[in-house]
Amino acid sequence: MDKPNLDKIKEIASDQLEFQKEMIAIIKEELPVEVEIYRKNLNAKYFLRSAEDVHKLKHKISILNMANSYELATNYENELRADNPKLAGQFEDTLQNMLDFVAKL
Repeated sequence: MDKPNLDKIKEIASDQLEFQKEMIAIIKEELPVEVEIYRKNLNAKYFLRSAEDVHKLKHKISILNMANSYELATNYENELRADNPKLAGQFEDTLQNMLDFVAKL
C-alpha cells in the first residue's frame, strides 16, 4: 500500500511555502467530509453515488502522491458503476491511511 506524502504538493507549490500550507489546509478540511459522504452512500448501497464520491477522492489520492492507490480507486470506481463494491475493503484501507496521515499534519 502506498504511503501518503507531501512530495507532489511541494512540487506543485515550488518554493511558495504559503501555497503549500493552503493546499494542506484544504485537504485537512475536505478529506474527512468527502470520506464521510462516501461511507454513507456506500452503506446505503448507493453505488453510483459512491462511484462519484470515489472519483472526487481520487484527486486527494493523487495530490498525496499515491499512484498505486489511485489505480485502485479507478478500478473501484468502475466496479461501483457496475454495482459491484468488491474492492471496498482495500479502498477503505487507503482512506484510513490518508486520514491518519492528514491528521498528523
